Amino acid sequence: MKKHFTLTEILVVVFLIGVLTAIGFGMYSYAMNSAKESAAKALLTRLEAALETCNTKLGYIPPSATSGEFNEIRFKINDGASEDGSIAELTFTESFAADKQVAADYLKDFLRTIDEETLKKSLQKDSANNCYVLIDGWGNKIYYAYPGRFNKTGYDLYSAGSDNRLGKDAESVSPENLNKAKQETFKDTATNEMLCDDICNF
Repeated sequence: MKKHFTLTEILVVVFLIGVLTAIGFGMYSYAMNSAKESAAKALLTRLEAALETCNTKLGYIPPSATSGEFNEIRFKINDGASEDGSIAELTFTESFAADKQVAADYLKDFLRTIDEETLKKSLQKDSANNCYVLIDGWGNKIYYAYPGRFNKTGYDLYSAGSDNRLGKDAESVSPENLNKAKQETFKDTATNEMLCDDICNF
């Protein structure tokens, strides 16, 4: 005598498959997000190392495009037919690029410290400004300020994290919003613990 599956048994199996799929997808999403967060933290650490190395060797930390306010970090790349695809220019500010020799020396030491090939994986083309901007693992821009708004004697580096929102507020990130933010937007000032998923060096 043939035994057939009942409708109830089929529904139970379908339900269990759905539960296992949901659990698996949740674990995968968590793992991917954790990997991107680790990569963003590592990128900011490499940026700090490159900035400190150049400051030690050349005695110079470039101001942000608007001094003391957050701006994008921009690069220009030799991407012409006869070029090798190497990074040709680093732009924290227009005045920095004005002294070509200083800019060339700085870029050389900066790229040596941060590793150019790894850095290029974190660049996104900005056609409107004819350059590349530095981004995190979620595709959000990384911002830089020197003199720092929060690190008063140094520089600030900032990534909005997975939600691309500013701090604990439901606000999209832009230099204007970031430049008006207070320390309490990101951290509990009593414990210095982060109150959001943002990644920063302050």
